[in-house]
Amino acid sequence: MASSPSRTTRNATSDPDRVSFLEELYQGRFRWDLIRDFPVQDPADARTGDRMTEELDALLRERVDADDVDALAALPEGLLDELGGRGYFALQADTSLGGHALSHYNTFRMVSAAAAHCTPVALSLAIENALGAGAFLSVVPDGPLRELLGDVVCRGARSASADSEPQGAANQRRFTTATRIDGTDDYLLNGRKVFVGHAPVAELVSVSATVHEDGADRVRMFFVRTDSPGVTSGDWHTYMGIKGFPNGWLEFRDVRVTGGHMLVERDAGHVVRTTPATARLVGRGRMHLIAAPALAVARLSVGWMRDFASRRVIDGRSLSEYDEVRRRLADSLAETFAIETMAQWCLLPDDQDRNLNLRFEQNAVKNAASLLAWDIAERAMSLLAAEGYETAASKRLRGAPPVPVERYLRDLRNLRISGGVDFQIDNWIGRLSILSYYYPEPEHAEELLRDGAVPLDTTGTVLTPRNLDHLHWAADRTRDFGRTCLELARRHPDREELAAQERTLILLAGTARELLGMSLTLARASTLSASGDDGAQPLADIFCTAARQRIDDLHRRLQSPPAPDVTAVTTAWMSGAGFGFLTPDGTPRPSHADRTEESAI
Repeated sequence: MASSPSRTTRNATSDPDRVSFLEELYQGRFRWDLIRDFPVQDPADARTGDRMTEELDALLRERVDADDVDALAALPEGLLDELGGRGYFALQADTSLGGHALSHYNTFRMVSAAAAHCTPVALSLAIENALGAGAFLSVVPDGPLRELLGDVVCRGARSASADSEPQGAANQRRFTTATRIDGTDDYLLNGRKVFVGHAPVAELVSVSATVHEDGADRVRMFFVRTDSPGVTSGDWHTYMGIKGFPNGWLEFRDVRVTGGHMLVERDAGHVVRTTPATARLVGRGRMHLIAAPALAVARLSVGWMRDFASRRVIDGRSLSEYDEVRRRLADSLAETFAIETMAQWCLLPDDQDRNLNLRFEQNAVKNAASLLAWDIAERAMSLLAAEGYETAASKRLRGAPPVPVERYLRDLRNLRISGGVDFQIDNWIGRLSILSYYYPEPEHAEELLRDGAVPLDTTGTVLTPRNLDHLHWAADRTRDFGRTCLELARRHPDREELAAQERTLILLAGTARELLGMSLTLARASTLSASGDDGAQPLADIFCTAARQRIDDLHRRLQSPPAPDVTAVTTAWMSGAGFGFLTPDGTPRPSHADRTEESAI
């Protein structure tokens, strides 16, 4: 049955029953009314979070030496069992199941607190609470599957989620297959998964697989015990950072799975790489897997920068007195505030039942948090100079403060890759979300083409004159963003032609992300000032000033002259026909076809 027009959505992330600030922004509409009343964590909920994070911090101080974890590439013996036994792998599950019934934001705080001590521990908490058995309990109806998940949660056992495949997670299809066994409701599962968090230690794993049913291929999620016949758990992946985090590959050969352990969902009418429920969990899960450790590293970095700038004297002056150092410190503080602000916006409204669709923001903040934290950590590395690039162990040997900037920088680089490489996330957002609002042309197209300032109701807004100017600028640039998208769509009537211009899509997504960051920091600064705390006003000003410069640069790149012939250069390089002088030995390389022929001789 076809959906009624009122229920039709432009993309799989949209919700016809709930509005989204970023979804409106993608359409060139600045909805200050949606974010002006910025959410503040309930005091009682905050106290619960304080107690839980203090308990976790005490445990990790006692049980975990992060430098040892990094050096040995292993968590302390029995730590995962203890975390599971304490209910930390089911932070949001009901207390009757051994969980803690925590809010979304307190779960985020727990992961961030763990990351401030040891990133691999934080990722173990995140993978279980974002995509583990406890997380799926929130979307699984009563029945055999729910009973299976509930048992795992009650026992504090470990679970995993397997989606990425050797062929590449970016593929729309899943090469792992589930074939129904004739005369039964059971399936045979075949395929291989890689980069599976907790794969080497999990008892239960959710596996995305292609099922052919009703004449079409669909992605379904199957829940499989790792001790089932035909399941092979391979070696751990060894990463540049996050050493000690249990992560590996799984292989499935004719693994029999009961039909009752398949998650069946309504077809949303949009082609997605994963099941709808998994997509929702992944969106929010990135807040725990990516944004929480990113915020932890940002907070640590600004603290390290302050300590170093206070004790280091150059030519008789404290390092903190130099203009460029002050600017770098100020930028880092403002960006840390922005990461925290965006995380709060992505989680607190759900805790407070505000009936907002936050999935667009959660997808965008994956990049916002990881990229901002990377910039902050890079500044810390540069400021600390010899004490930054050097390992903590080396510093300790010569009596320098063993600040682990080097270790955290390696850990942090993972966050820009995990859950989708940063530039590809922007590409997907541009192609699947932003373009969807301009094909077909939106009903408010003429509104986007109007001149003059965007009308803005600032009733109840408490901002300094500079920040109020930033607010009006953001509103005007949001309409300009919509106008740019409209004009691009009109120049490219064939949507696929524009979708193929990936750099354009990446620039559009980056612009929208910057506008989101500006808007949310201003909203939070206003709300804090309304309660008597003006401390965030200068941070919002610093962040917005830099964001405006970045947006102007992105706009210039969108409006730049025709691009050089990138295709000719890359084709020559990939074929081995050109630029041999750039190879290590200065000689051309044979093309792939030539190498294939040579190997056959």
